[in-house]
Amino acid sequence: MIQGDFLYSSGDLNKETIDGDKFVTFHPNTIVYAVPNNSTAARDITKSKIGIVWHTTYKGKNFEDMKASYGVNTSKFKKSKNVWSQDAMLRDMTNVTMSAKDTKDVTKLLSDCGKLFTTISGTTLRQLEANQLLAQHIEQYNNTFVRKGQVIKDTTRHTAGLIRWIDNRYKAEKAKMKTDRGKASRQKKLDDLLAFFSPTNRTNLIRMFELQKLIVLAKLKLINSLNKLSNTKTFVKTKNGYTTTGEEGYVAIDKLGGDAVKIVDRMEFSYNNFSPDILKGWDKPGR
Repeated sequence: MIQGDFLYSSGDLNKETIDGDKFVTFHPNTIVYAVPNNSTAARDITKSKIGIVWHTTYKGKNFEDMKASYGVNTSKFKKSKNVWSQDAMLRDMTNVTMSAKDTKDVTKLLSDCGKLFTTISGTTLRQLEANQLLAQHIEQYNNTFVRKGQVIKDTTRHTAGLIRWIDNRYKAEKAKMKTDRGKASRQKKLDDLLAFFSPTNRTNLIRMFELQKLIVLAKLKLINSLNKLSNTKTFVKTKNGYTTTGEEGYVAIDKLGGDAVKIVDRMEFSYNNFSPDILKGWDKPGR
């Protein structure tokens, strides 16, 4: 069994002029994909009825026991003019070799990550791992910055802001409770959450946010290089027209271990995904 992302049906294709250039476009989700109108790909796409990008293969004797592996071998697929499809692998990497400076910068960032990680207490990490509600709140708080397109700069202030955010949230919930029992329940949850923020844990949490910043900077260096590969232009659509954007993300596959990690520019793609000002493909009439 193979799995892929459905890109378009024939009714989703449009011919548009963006910044003076002519494209065949389709808009399956947040990103608008634009293929140069005079390209072979545009010709094949306009003749097809559907478009798919394959990314995962499943093998097993029955559905419940199937195991996933990343990548799809499309070499034996029978050609059909009705279906435009391809796998999701990047092959020609000659245009994305990082400069000596970029390589040095990424190496230093990763080295700094390693040094910083050794300073973070394992006790703090284990407490966070065991407290899924607090971990969820940290993620929600961080996402408030993503929605605004803001990068975390001062991690000490960010940590203090997290504590205020949790405190204000539960106090607001407590104020809405009708009974003393309900109010006490909200206060108990707040007290339990705030108990984590001892001076030691606050220091380690600040270091964790600093580590996150370094990882993001290294990731963006890689994404900016990979974005040079694509022959397809990518845009987001606003009420005032199109704005250039990067790809949704990239997946790095460990061919030996079988694991994979997806890297996404959250300050761009995730912001666009959250933003009500960005028109999504599913906002089209009839969807």
